[in-house]
Amino acid sequence: MSWLLPSALGVAAAAAILVVALHFIARSRPLAEALPTARFVPNRPVHAKTRSIALTDLLLLLARVAAVAALGLAVAGPMISRRGRVARIIMVDHSRAVASAGEVRDSVRRIASTADVVVLFDSVARVTPLASLDSLRTTGAPGSLSAAIAAATRRAVVASTDADSLELVLVSPLAHEELDAATTKLRAAWPGRIRLVPVAAVDSRAVKPRVQIRADANDAVAAGLSLMGVAAPEGSVRLVRTAPTHDDSLWATGAGHVLVHWPARDGVAGWKHRASIDAIGGVSANDASVVARFPRLWVIEGDAIARWSDGEAAAVERIVGNGCMRDVAVLIDESSDLTLRAPFRRFAAELISPCGGALATAPVDSVTRVALAGGNALAVSTSVRDRTIESSPWTPWLLALAALLLLGELALRRTQRAVA
Repeated sequence: MSWLLPSALGVAAAAAILVVALHFIARSRPLAEALPTARFVPNRPVHAKTRSIALTDLLLLLARVAAVAALGLAVAGPMISRRGRVARIIMVDHSRAVASAGEVRDSVRRIASTADVVVLFDSVARVTPLASLDSLRTTGAPGSLSAAIAAATRRAVVASTDADSLELVLVSPLAHEELDAATTKLRAAWPGRIRLVPVAAVDSRAVKPRVQIRADANDAVAAGLSLMGVAAPEGSVRLVRTAPTHDDSLWATGAGHVLVHWPARDGVAGWKHRASIDAIGGVSANDASVVARFPRLWVIEGDAIARWSDGEAAAVERIVGNGCMRDVAVLIDESSDLTLRAPFRRFAAELISPCGGALATAPVDSVTRVALAGGNALAVSTSVRDRTIESSPWTPWLLALAALLLLGELALRRTQRAVA
């Protein structure tokens, strides 16, 4: 048993002692007054046997002390946990780095029980019922171990009230892209081990996007993508060289969908023009660069995924639902052979990559893996417990008991007065 406010026990004990002391002090003797006939009493010592302390009204005293004790216990907030119980929280990865959702389901089922908490995560994390894993599917979003550990830690605070120890389990391919700057700090804040259950990761070298293309006949960009072998009637990427429709925007919200709006001409863009239209000699996306003379017509807003040679955004990405939309302000001269060259193909590959950038599913190194796992000890529940948000289930009952005892004390005093 533990207490939310242990100091209340000391205050209650002091109050109980004070009640006992007041009980005896209140029994004062009446004032002594000399009788008129006292002058006839001989002046010699008188000896009489008396009791120094008389335990009178014992039931009344017990009622008062019990009421004070009940109030003290209610304020202290007793917390009774099941001794030896280990609360397990399982972090389940279903991001784009996972090769097989079936392998993840089987791994979780081998270790999970009905009492365990499941935190499902890709770029975001949420608590989900264990039964929901029957329909588990991977998404096109990159995974975030930081989001998973943060969500599991929050859930551990709740679970700590009914357990002695806590264990985190991570079912994930542990891809390099799933770690960020916050992961190390969040892991260091967890006071126990993390049990790692690795699963297979997608081979990023074998993944080739399938791109739906909507463009005019003999479109230069469409021709370049056809040479790359990525054009298909259906796919997770949709390249729109005309004005996008409402159906395009709705389609982009699907899991892993990428809508690339790459206008073929000014009339279908619908974007704000730059204050001064000029030309620039190059554009790059990550390590892929294309050197040519490009007219710069528009101003676009969002997270830059490609930039002109002077640093201004040339292509941006916006997350919509479970997918993303990209605006590409790179106007291609239809009469040139630029799209038939290797630099353009490398540049275009970056623009049709999954939301969040190209896959980086190589597993983390052994040093990082050991740091994630930590030691062998489980986290003690008291080390993550947040007393400020906890409440004892016994407090209302103890307050009710104190109220009943005070009512009983009042009834006893009235009975004594009636008898007197």
